[in-house]
Amino acid sequence: MSTRDHPDWWRPVGGSNSQDSTLERRSLIWNDDENILLVDRVRTETTDDWKGKFYTRGCRGKIEQLQIYSEGNAANTLTLNISPHPCLGPLYTVDITPGAVEGWWGANFRQMWNYDSLFIWITDVEALVSWWYDAFQPHDGHESANFGVTWAAANNRPFIRVVYSSETPGDVPVSGIVNTIEIPSTATEAASGHDAAVPTELVTTICTAVGAGTMLEAKLDFRTSVTPTPGNPPIAVRYQIRVLTDGFLGNLSDNRELTQSCVATSGRSSKGEFWQCTIAEDSWDRTFIRIRMPLKFRRSLTLQCVQSTGGPVEVWGLLYANMIR
Repeated sequence: MSTRDHPDWWRPVGGSNSQDSTLERRSLIWNDDENILLVDRVRTETTDDWKGKFYTRGCRGKIEQLQIYSEGNAANTLTLNISPHPCLGPLYTVDITPGAVEGWWGANFRQMWNYDSLFIWITDVEALVSWWYDAFQPHDGHESANFGVTWAAANNRPFIRVVYSSETPGDVPVSGIVNTIEIPSTATEAASGHDAAVPTELVTTICTAVGAGTMLEAKLDFRTSVTPTPGNPPIAVRYQIRVLTDGFLGNLSDNRELTQSCVATSGRSSKGEFWQCTIAEDSWDRTFIRIRMPLKFRRSLTLQCVQSTGGPVEVWGLLYANMIR
């Protein structure tokens, strides 16, 4: 529902148009009872269970504010995440700090949303924060038991609203996937991480980027320069970089692939480099491994490492990606 109730996509595609289709809409998108204080509503306990709400059409425009009917202590927060549809990672997140009185508490967003649909879900609900929903129709609730990998329909309506400006009067609907149009994205340092003592021969996670997009580059910096050696583990010394896309192994590379040798300490292949050196300014002996490839992900991108030097090693990692916005 919105303040203007006749967007163009209600008419036949390609049919007659209306004069006000040249003007932006400014609306409040919502699906809940106008009497928000109705008796048959449910107040959540403090929980991190993932629950969401799906608006299927007419959502392209500039989102001014995301709102949730909630109550807190004016200090603790909950997080709202948004994406075009369920099962996609968050394109944006906002933290909302509810006051000590129940009401519509929100966070200014003021970003252009380039998609016709909008899925909003709740995570990271801190102590003393509650929010409400009801069980009346039309239902639009969803819930996930596996951190957003899959979502199940819930027969309820979370009290979440979206304030719009610059909203289109309605766009030509597209069914299915169109893969000839570049989706707007931003090149960025998607994630970085550090582990002070990565054990030998143990797969260790360094950092994870949450969202959706395409990886550009992954890089590991081992604070050691133990030379690679031939042979089979655990006798051999090797360095390995692993990238998981949505929890699945997207790429596994090691120094032998990148240098085309079991023992070389520098080299280049079509997908990356391996090299060792001493950084003079901090007197660190360093081992670097880097890969560049367009690994696509919908929810998360995770950087992992393995080293077999025989002892713990300090490791730093970086992920660069085109993140969908």
